[in-house]
Amino acid sequence: MASAMTTKERLLAAITGRDVDYAPMVLHFWASPRHPRAVWSSEAERLAFYRERGWDTYVLTAAGVSPLPEVTTQTAFEMSNGQRVFQQTWHTPARDLSERLRVTDDWLQALPPRHPLLDDFRTSRYLEYPFKTTADLAALPYLFPRRNRVDEAAIAAAHAEARALADEFAVPLVGYCPDGLDWLLWLFPAQEAVLRAALEPDFIRALLAPINAAHQQRLGFLLDLGVEAVLRRGWYESTDFWSPALYAEFAKPPLLAEVAATHEAGVPFVYQMDSGIMPLLEQLASVPFDCLLGADPVTSQQDSHTIRERLPGKALWGGLSGPLQLGRGTPADTEAAVERAFAACGNRGFILGPGVGLRHDWPWANIEACDRAWRRLR
Repeated sequence: MASAMTTKERLLAAITGRDVDYAPMVLHFWASPRHPRAVWSSEAERLAFYRERGWDTYVLTAAGVSPLPEVTTQTAFEMSNGQRVFQQTWHTPARDLSERLRVTDDWLQALPPRHPLLDDFRTSRYLEYPFKTTADLAALPYLFPRRNRVDEAAIAAAHAEARALADEFAVPLVGYCPDGLDWLLWLFPAQEAVLRAALEPDFIRALLAPINAAHQQRLGFLLDLGVEAVLRRGWYESTDFWSPALYAEFAKPPLLAEVAATHEAGVPFVYQMDSGIMPLLEQLASVPFDCLLGADPVTSQQDSHTIRERLPGKALWGGLSGPLQLGRGTPADTEAAVERAFAACGNRGFILGPGVGLRHDWPWANIEACDRAWRRLR
């Protein structure tokens, strides 16, 4: 066992499979509505909240991509067959794109001047999606520009603020990268995304290439600024949607490029995927990322011990089901789940914690039970 560590030292050691003073635990909270016991109003207050409880955490800084300044939007609400609908037109120098989405009680009540394309709530609400034909792809260089000085200024400013907080609280600064196949679940209804990938691969390649290139440029910029780790989304890259063959064709090449760039900068790479992982283990084993984040052991047929065996040399960050153990279980259920996680994963190269944020209505007693069991077993 290593001597006493800071959170930064502990998390980075765990991510890269090195000795730790104890296995870390990372819990994070869903942003809105937030849990009533998660009482903070700033990132500094959040970090102080975690420090008081002895919980491990990190500061996140994103490598985002935004449209060029010459892109404008026109938005409106309309009624269609008794359903409130959000209509948005993207005006670019190359082409206009139109989209329409159902408005629901929990989504988009106020009319925004612009609603971003990156939104998890889009896929199930599309009535008309923006990229319908090959001609629409002409708008991509304006919506996902390879370079955008506005983005770079925003990334640098956010990085400086995040850097100061990470240093003050001795936690790692983690760069966040949201590209790859996740974009197909933001730009299409889910079934349309899968059918397009299977039946129109050239269209999908032409769509994803500039999106991935833009994100990879921002990642390089963020790496030049300096981060301790990179966290890459793969929420929608699993076999919940894609066959292993489609994963190999569309998800793996950009992922390999990002891992290589991150390692060249001397930084570890964390890949996030929640469910549908087991059929991809052979593919994942051949990608040299350092840590798999989020594998839920309950929501789909996923075994943490098997994942550990099939991904030798990779750390595992997870071991718990947020919704089904912390959310719906009892404190005794939660303690037993933590015990199973440590039995399956051990204490080295392992970070305990669900991949999802803790929801506002999950029992605080379960969070306390998780904390007790972690302290007993870590």
